[in-house]
Amino acid sequence: MKSRSDHRKESHCATIALRAFALTFVWFAVGTADFAGAQLMHQAAPNPGPAVGRTAIAFNVQTLDGKSATLDTFHGKPLVVNFFASWCDPCRDEMPLIIELAAKAQGNYQVLGIAVEDTRAAIIEYVKEAKITFPVALDLNSTVKRSYRIFGPPATFFIDSQGIIRDLVLGPITPERARQAMVKIAPAPGKIVSDKP
Repeated sequence: MKSRSDHRKESHCATIALRAFALTFVWFAVGTADFAGAQLMHQAAPNPGPAVGRTAIAFNVQTLDGKSATLDTFHGKPLVVNFFASWCDPCRDEMPLIIELAAKAQGNYQVLGIAVEDTRAAIIEYVKEAKITFPVALDLNSTVKRSYRIFGPPATFFIDSQGIIRDLVLGPITPERARQAMVKIAPAPGKIVSDKP
């Protein structure tokens, strides 16, 4: 039979062992977290996404007429990039305004439409139906849409001649909002868009 003193020694040893295990566990957990944190610090920062004042994100798309369109293609002139889809009712509602912007460019800026979440056939048909004359490109695999963090069309980005985003509208754009944005990128915008929606 064990004496009271033996029981205390065993209990004391068990307590010490439990504390040692707990300290080892905490040390390991903290060390692993520090290691993981150190590794994260050395990884490249993720793409921060587009924002007013940031450089526009480079893209490479093909227009309906088979030409390659990159952000560099338009460098040196302000650019209005409109993301749209043929099936999108708000896109259809705002398209006359985008067409008007393109018609009034007169060499002062450029307009590019990027079709997202759509098929080539549907876009070709819609371009004819809406009488779109500015370049339209296809983002068939949604690469540009994801880069620009667009959850759904429409979305319009106003980029200055140096490639800096000066304004953006996620969702439908109004004539007043288009005027406000164009003043930020066009040298002498004048009456860029009419007041009719």
